[in-house]
Amino acid sequence: MRSLLNLILDKVLRMIQHQFCFLFLAAGASTRMRGRDKLLQEIGGVPLILRILNEALKLNFPVYVTIPLNDTKRKFIVSKTNAIIVEVSDADLGMGQSIAQGTSEIMKNLNILSLAICPADLPNLSEHSLKNLINHFLKNPGLICRPAQRRNSKFGHPVIFPKKYFEELKLSEGDLGARKIVNENKKFLNPYETDDDSYFLDLDTPEDFTKWLSRFG
Repeated sequence: MRSLLNLILDKVLRMIQHQFCFLFLAAGASTRMRGRDKLLQEIGGVPLILRILNEALKLNFPVYVTIPLNDTKRKFIVSKTNAIIVEVSDADLGMGQSIAQGTSEIMKNLNILSLAICPADLPNLSEHSLKNLINHFLKNPGLICRPAQRRNSKFGHPVIFPKKYFEELKLSEGDLGARKIVNENKKFLNPYETDDDSYFLDLDTPEDFTKWLSRFG
């Protein structure tokens, strides 16, 4: 029965490929990396930002990624993919600025029904984990969907928003990002409960990279 349901969901997934979009946030300053750009740090010879974009692009959905205005290094790396770059002015104002400008750009170009927003520093996110999250979202596509870790109730990324929240996303500001929308709509959440660490593990410091490499490298 479960395999039949998965087949049906996979078919639906293919049908909506032009109504769903990813927005990856890569306009942060990597301040905790002590002078290094975490998104350009290589894992297995692949920059972190390129690693996550390649996995998302395998699903054949549109992929947008925000970078700071005039950041030539990140722009060069992302330009190697089919992801669409959104250069964010005033990126130093916080994650909300990226979400607002990224959502606005997507809405100008695409007529989508749902948007998955995710930081670009989760090294273990894969095509498989992204697909599992989307399949769960499709069971209740009118609700906000986010990963929830079974062991400790930790929340992760991506967070998928239905279209009715897009106008609010365009007004995001500060470091709170889209958390304000999530916090104000807790009755309309569809948590994806999972033990898969890929949704929860991000890399912010040189020590994080060392620890990750000792565990997975």
